[in-house]
Amino acid sequence: MAGAPEAPASMEALASHTASLALDSSRLASWFKPELFTEPEFSPVGYVSDLKRYVPLETLSSELHSHLGALKNKLVEVINDDYNDFVSLSTKLVNVDGALTRMQKPLLELQEKLEAARGGIAGQAAELQSGLQRRQTVAAARALLELMQDTAHVMSKVDKLLGEVRAAGEVGGGSPEELEAHCRLLDRVASEVSRLQFFAARGQELEFMRQLQPRIDGAAEQLQLSLDGALAVTLQSQSPVALGVCLHAYAAIARPQAAEAVVRATLVAPVVHQAVADQKAKAQVGGPSAGTRLGDVLAAVTEGLKAQCAPFLEHTMSQPSTSQPFDFLGGSLLAEVQAALEESLPGVFSAGVPATFHANFQAALRFVDALEGYCTTQAQVEAFRGSAAYGAFMRRWNLPVYFSLRFQDIAGALESKLTAAALQPAGGEGGAADAATPRFAWAPSAALWAGLQRCASRDVFLPQLADKFVRLTLQLIARYAAWISSGMEQRAKAAAAAAAAGGQPPAGGDQAGAAASASAAANGQTSDGTGTAAAASWEAAATPEQLAALRRDVDVLLSSLLSTFVPQLSALLAELPPEAAEATASAFSEGAERLEAAGAAVMGAVAESLTEKSVVVLKQLRGIVATFRMTSRSLPSRPSHYVSMILAPLHQFLQADVASKLSPEARQQLAVAVVTGVSGRYLHLAADTLSTVRKTESSLKRLKARQQGGEGGAAPDTDKMIGQQLLLDVQEFGRQATQAGVDAAQLDSYRQLWQMVAPEEQKDTAL
Repeated sequence: MAGAPEAPASMEALASHTASLALDSSRLASWFKPELFTEPEFSPVGYVSDLKRYVPLETLSSELHSHLGALKNKLVEVINDDYNDFVSLSTKLVNVDGALTRMQKPLLELQEKLEAARGGIAGQAAELQSGLQRRQTVAAARALLELMQDTAHVMSKVDKLLGEVRAAGEVGGGSPEELEAHCRLLDRVASEVSRLQFFAARGQELEFMRQLQPRIDGAAEQLQLSLDGALAVTLQSQSPVALGVCLHAYAAIARPQAAEAVVRATLVAPVVHQAVADQKAKAQVGGPSAGTRLGDVLAAVTEGLKAQCAPFLEHTMSQPSTSQPFDFLGGSLLAEVQAALEESLPGVFSAGVPATFHANFQAALRFVDALEGYCTTQAQVEAFRGSAAYGAFMRRWNLPVYFSLRFQDIAGALESKLTAAALQPAGGEGGAADAATPRFAWAPSAALWAGLQRCASRDVFLPQLADKFVRLTLQLIARYAAWISSGMEQRAKAAAAAAAAGGQPPAGGDQAGAAASASAAANGQTSDGTGTAAAASWEAAATPEQLAALRRDVDVLLSSLLSTFVPQLSALLAELPPEAAEATASAFSEGAERLEAAGAAVMGAVAESLTEKSVVVLKQLRGIVATFRMTSRSLPSRPSHYVSMILAPLHQFLQADVASKLSPEARQQLAVAVVTGVSGRYLHLAADTLSTVRKTESSLKRLKARQQGGEGGAAPDTDKMIGQQLLLDVQEFGRQATQAGVDAAQLDSYRQLWQMVAPEEQKDTAL
């Protein structure tokens, strides 16, 4: 283009200078490569990280600064070489305004043409849109007109068909063909009424439809009345074809509840009322004590429905497409049975008498299962269980109230035994009704087992309350275990309080009971914290033999729980998911552990009681000192007479009948615990005795020395004789422990006792 500015000739020189900015690599280190800086994926952090492994950072920094200085110098050289070309560039761009003016004029003319064309197109588009809108309005008006015309036409057709129905009159004793033809006519009317309802729903905002709606509703009501009569006759004649046509007509006008009501009144109600009346008559003949049992009533109803309604139900339930909108099982059969029971036998739903409620509820479940037997698919069963009639029938049975009464009965029976002031023998409760029933010594144990058996009894248990009954059994076990554990804790506290008050621990159950009573009265509360002073509780007054019998009860409970009760309960919970079954088994394992811990606490209390009785005899050890000081005796060669009586309480207990019923493991643990406890007390008494003897001998020697002018005379070596006597006594105590089945040499307390009384030359010898 003329007048266009020319590029300076020096631009090529400028490009060449710019390209020469790359430095001569021969002057750089071999590891330093500047060309990497211009690559798109260059990363400064990665570059420095790679080089610092073999190049010091100071060297890298120095090299970079040198390269930067070289770049700056080269840039200055390029600018200086081509400075004149840069300055003269603006002076060579001449006549630019004229060129712009010449180019502007044709562009403005083109813009005017484009705007004119755009305006024309927009006007035509507006006209076209207006035409389309008018067409849509006309089409909508035409559709509404056609809708009203069709509605009026169908309404006239329905009126005509209903006239034919009225002219045909009531169907009664005609032939099956006439009944079928009449039903088909009604089905045809139902189809037209269905069209009317559809049209009315589409044009519900039209005034024409609002005015026509009463006629439509009246036609539907008249049709339903005719259908009700036809269906009643069809049910009596048992015509499958006519039945199918009638049900199709009900479905067409969306009134399945009307068909259910006809079936309920025609087929179900007579059967139900007759069955109820017959059973009430039988109850009156049997006398006032017989009563009307719901199981008999529902059994008679089931048989009557089977004879009267089975063909109808088999036909409808085998055709899902026809019977899909209908709920004959719930809306007809179950609803009528519930209404009849509420009217004639209102008390059958009451939970006031749990045994009767349980029997009635089980009978109701059997009746519902019989109704579900008519279903041919799982979907039908689920639809029946989800129906309003099914939900209303199941809500009539107040299961929470039933469980609450059972809970009070079962838990109250156990609680009454646990709150007794003394252990009560089991008596009849512990008696064995049969060989499989365990025998218990004490009433609380028998009451616990009776409560567990009632929870798992088929006369008490309900699958719908499975979680509650399982929880109740676990609560019973926990309550029994807590009763034992708390009792043993209270017994130990009472013994400690008595020992602190009297200077020595109690020796038997009576003293422990007195201490417990005194402690409870002083604190103003009983062992359960009720705040009322009471007499001695059972745990304080219990003898070792009674506690041993309680331990045997715990062992019997544990054995019966795992071998009898858990399988019995698992059979009742067979329908539970595997996760629930595993959780139940785990919960009962925890319950068994609680019982084991309670049994161990009982045996600990028995061992403590026998230990205290043995310590009473052991305290005669203190008389050895007086015996040797007040009499002249030679070096002893026999153990003291009391030693053979130290473990007499343990020997007598092990020979008692109640101890023979304990397991060998329990007997062995008890013997070890008693010998260990007595050995510890023996150790303290012997240590105190020897310490007292040595102090006394030292004082006597100093006194004689002062009396004889500083020369101590020879005194009898009482210390040596007492030590020899203690050694003989400890050896005899070990033999007594062996007779009780305990190897005393294996007990730490006995070994310490031996080390204390044995002479230096015998300390390292075998016991």
